Amino acid sequence: MLIETSTFISKSVGVIFTSKFKQFLQVLTDRMNTRIYLLGLFLFVITGIKPVLSQAPILSKGASISVLTCGPGPSLYEAFGHSAIRVADSLNGLDLVFNYGVFDFNQANFYGNFAKGYMRYMLGLNPTEEFLFQYKYYKRSVREQVLNLDSIQKQAIINYLTINLKQENREYYYAYFDNNCSTKIIELLDSALLHQVIWEHLKTDGKASYRSMIHQYTVFQPWGRLGIDLGLGALIDKPLVGRQFNFLPDFVEMDLARAKIGNQVTGLPLVSASKTLYESDYFFGDSPGWMQPSLIFTILLLVSVGLSFLQSAVRLKNSWTGFLFLACGLLGCVLLSIWVFTNHVYAAWNYNLIWANPLFLLVPFYIIWKPKDVNGIFAGIRIYLAAGLLLWFLLPQELNVNLLPLVGALFFSVWKRKPLKINELAENPL
Repeated sequence: MLIETSTFISKSVGVIFTSKFKQFLQVLTDRMNTRIYLLGLFLFVITGIKPVLSQAPILSKGASISVLTCGPGPSLYEAFGHSAIRVADSLNGLDLVFNYGVFDFNQANFYGNFAKGYMRYMLGLNPTEEFLFQYKYYKRSVREQVLNLDSIQKQAIINYLTINLKQENREYYYAYFDNNCSTKIIELLDSALLHQVIWEHLKTDGKASYRSMIHQYTVFQPWGRLGIDLGLGALIDKPLVGRQFNFLPDFVEMDLARAKIGNQVTGLPLVSASKTLYESDYFFGDSPGWMQPSLIFTILLLVSVGLSFLQSAVRLKNSWTGFLFLACGLLGCVLLSIWVFTNHVYAAWNYNLIWANPLFLLVPFYIIWKPKDVNGIFAGIRIYLAAGLLLWFLLPQELNVNLLPLVGALFFSVWKRKPLKINELAENPL
């Protein structure tokens, strides 16, 4: 071992002066710096230390204000991108990013407020270098639009942001579509610039809705899309107009590119320059794998169909029926509670309650209490579910098509079955 160690040392000394070792040393140094940076960033986050502007700096004439649009990431909450404001002033040594997408897990009753729909987000502040490092590290593109503003307008924006950054002002109630990181950019420009921005919003054919736009961004996230389709009701199926598209950062970017500053006749383009600060070559649209909602629910359908052909195995069939209706009934209770008891406005008028009916919770107990009469109640449920399937594509809410096999599984699970004899009731209550 000693000989091997000394040999290794002598060889290592011999390559110190080679170019390959220098390259290795550079890579090692870069990796160590990255790890140290990430450790510092982690400590920075968990300790709650933030850069603070006690008062608005007086910007120089060479200062610039720009909007950053960030590309999607792998998680569902990252799938829609992100928007932020950059303030750069080299003469004053400023290069900061103001970010309305920050939340704090240490807030009092954070999870309770989240469940009730009172999500408090806040305005955060980061050095631009740190902001870009995070997005480069996670391979998310960053594009910049420099705004065509004069000194007074630039100062008005930094003044507005500084006031928003104060402890008593920095928090706001987040809303999926109406009040998020990208809509805040539009609000900032309208308020700070006293509505001098002339917007030319996207013209559409009237078919786009919040749900259809969400579907465009969740093509490779079937479970995430299903969760959104389950939780949000018919209100997100209404046609979008004008600035309603601005809940998505990409559409804020497009609106900025079309906007003017001043007036409609003599106004100048709001964006003076566009550039890419970091272009990621990573594609987040990998296949979600075999375990997709359509497959899982089709398996449930096949089990229900298979059991419907079995005249015996009454106990197994009753257990399967009880399981399906108990699960859907519980889901219905959750959806109804979100609608009625929380501030999740867009969870209202949820037509998923047709097939996830809270009254389905009674079915397992009916099988236990009235086993001889189940065929009567089952016939009524079959008619109810058949009507729901026929009306599926006519409802004012676009229901997720992956749920059709699940509703079919419910339908076949209540297929007519042989009545139990008296002496079988005690043996086969469920």
